[in-house]
Amino acid sequence: MEDGEDRLPARLLVEALFSVNTAFAALSIVFGANLSAALPFIHLEVYLNSLLGIRQTDYIRGYFTIWIPSMIVTVCLLTLLRLLRELHVTQLVVRSIAGFTILLSPTAVWTCGYEQNGWSLQWPCKMIWGEGAAAAICIYVFLKGPWDISRRVGVLALLGHSIFWYWFTSDGFHWPIRFEWGRPGYGGVFGMLVGITALMIWGLYAYRMKAYALGVGAAIPTRSKIV
Repeated sequence: MEDGEDRLPARLLVEALFSVNTAFAALSIVFGANLSAALPFIHLEVYLNSLLGIRQTDYIRGYFTIWIPSMIVTVCLLTLLRLLRELHVTQLVVRSIAGFTILLSPTAVWTCGYEQNGWSLQWPCKMIWGEGAAAAICIYVFLKGPWDISRRVGVLALLGHSIFWYWFTSDGFHWPIRFEWGRPGYGGVFGMLVGITALMIWGLYAYRMKAYALGVGAAIPTRSKIV
């Protein structure tokens, strides 16, 4: 039952979004900690800007620098997951570990950013660590807890974490909604959009897999295999 249901288009979407999120977050950390690692892509961005006629006044620098290598790593990760999709460890990654990785990606990126600014162990880190730990505990309950409780806890955790992510990235709640587009890395708007989307899709996928595992998903229609 699980093997068949795990071969759904949803799994491919989860794997793709997990790969994008992981690559984007990891390279944001690497480039933030070591500028020399980003230099080849900075030079590539300058070349592309010149080729496309993009001026500094028309475009915020850094998007090509972070997204080109992120897409390269994404393709590598997704290819690896597809090639090893039959292994139990890969299924474990997609069904469980991927959720925790996506959930804690902003915590890792923000912590590294504050560490570089000398804010280690100060109030921003304590707040993001506390929120990340609470959300991770709720996701564990969502995956392992009783069905009735886990559904409610999972929904609250996913929504609460997404709201916190928006609040922290946008420096509070504003109306009309405004975003800070000047940060091309994972700590900016695109990191939030990619991460929240990946987390929600993973949550729906994990919910469906748990429903079938517990035998409460008979009413959910199945679809044909894609692999």
